[in-house]
Amino acid sequence: MLKDLRASRAASGIALALVLLPGAGARSQPASAPAAMPSFPPGPDYAGVAGSHAENQRITGLCGANRNAKDGYDPKPLMADQTRAPQIKSKQAFAVEVMATLDRSVGMAFLPNGDLLVSQRAGGLRTVSPKGVVSAPLKGTPDIAGVMGTSNTGPVLDRDFAKTRTIYYGYTTAPPAKGEPYVGKIMKARLSADGTALEDAKTIYEDKFLAPRRIVQARDGTLLIASAEVADRGPNPQSMTDPRGKILRIATDGSIPKDNPFVKTAGANPALYAVGFRDVQGAALNPATGELWVGENEPMGGDELNRIKPGGNYGFPVISYGRRNNGQMINDGKTQQDGMEQPVYFWTPSIAPSGLTFYNGKAFPAWKNSVFVGAMSGQQLVRLEMKNGHVVGEEKLLMDRCKRTKDVRQGPDGLIYVITDETPSEILRLVPAKK
Repeated sequence: MLKDLRASRAASGIALALVLLPGAGARSQPASAPAAMPSFPPGPDYAGVAGSHAENQRITGLCGANRNAKDGYDPKPLMADQTRAPQIKSKQAFAVEVMATLDRSVGMAFLPNGDLLVSQRAGGLRTVSPKGVVSAPLKGTPDIAGVMGTSNTGPVLDRDFAKTRTIYYGYTTAPPAKGEPYVGKIMKARLSADGTALEDAKTIYEDKFLAPRRIVQARDGTLLIASAEVADRGPNPQSMTDPRGKILRIATDGSIPKDNPFVKTAGANPALYAVGFRDVQGAALNPATGELWVGENEPMGGDELNRIKPGGNYGFPVISYGRRNNGQMINDGKTQQDGMEQPVYFWTPSIAPSGLTFYNGKAFPAWKNSVFVGAMSGQQLVRLEMKNGHVVGEEKLLMDRCKRTKDVRQGPDGLIYVITDETPSEILRLVPAKK
């Protein structure tokens, strides 16, 4: 009897393995009917991505229909203040200046002389003067491969840049051979004294499937790297070895800090700092606390604002307030699970966050302590009014321009700078309106 039972179990295991083989199943069993695609038509007062029904209609007439305008998916948040905060309009008057127009760009950093150092989507760096003069491409920048869409990030100035002129820059390279994975790299270099070249460039960290989107230098000097996942249902963000869908933490020489949260976890990548993301394209330190906050793209709705805890698991694709790109549910629409972090805030429909900054300048008093988030598919700059770490109001800015936003930063002058995700890009400068 025991022998027969073992044989039966072995046969069942072989049958299951055969079914799981690529291409298996079509010959061994009838194909099951495809799951019905859920439909979430918007109601008559639906606000879309513009903040109110009337404003949504106005922006549609001005810019054309937003690609997410008919997505009425509205999952129930765990906490009431996690989504759809009251729409507000501040009394802060401002004007928009087009500072410069240049090749499609990704990120920016402010140099001590007042210039901007700007990274380009196709690779390379340029400087832009306060008067909008765009330099020739800097010499000594690495070649990148566009395997991840936006395949470079940065630049980030070292906190001792005034003394060392050190910068950090992340990018992806082509696979070394056909069928092999692409490789992501973090570069450390010195900006030449005349600002025209990178010198002494070296790779301090690299890994297959590393897809650096943003780099932030923490208060302790370590580098926090947001690495993307583009698949819309994982499973890589939950892997403890794969860098996709993660925040990684390294020292400025590329070594692994001894206090990283997973250093002692058997088999884990010791560089991992937090896991369970989809595609983080905005990241900044909260100047009041030093905590890392990120803006994350989910596949279809459910974009998130997250406060990062060392060792935290942010859920994707086990939990999500979004869906797959084709409209199917992710894990049957599950939005919470013990041991997984909830977003501080999320958006439905999708706005595609890109760029994030905390505002503590003096140029715009009414915006003090706000969080600004750029939006690509949402074609806007979002201002989030914060109270005790929670979103209490949301203001939609720059929608009349009908432009995707790629990055947003507060400048040393207290002004707000924005890069549009267009070909070509504009660098916009928000200034107080003249009285």
